[in-house]
Amino acid sequence: MYKIVISDLGDESIKRISDGSFIPRDSNNRDYQQFEKDVVGIGTTCVEGATVGVTTAYDVARYLEYPPIEEQLDTIYHHGVNFWKAKLKDIKNKYPKTQVGVTTITQLPQWVIDLTSS
Repeated sequence: MYKIVISDLGDESIKRISDGSFIPRDSNNRDYQQFEKDVVGIGTTCVEGATVGVTTAYDVARYLEYPPIEEQLDTIYHHGVNFWKAKLKDIKNKYPKTQVGVTTITQLPQWVIDLTSS
């Protein structure tokens, strides 16, 4: 299995999922030759497009944004329960329960699809 990865500069590269190795798009490279054989033999189902967006699930996003419990207790002590509840409500509104974890994958680049027709 392979994954297309887009660098910060917009360059596309190939990542072999089994060991995390990056494969250069060089027809003289043995790993690239194996990639070509796999795409021709198996088809494009062995290649996943690049990840372009990830939405964190609401429970994870909330957990990461909630202050530590000690800080929450301190807020209750100094400002009261209603103030504390309002602060947590802001976080809950920011990450509603309808927010689910989603990963957006691009279509395969044309150069990968072209391998199947050569």
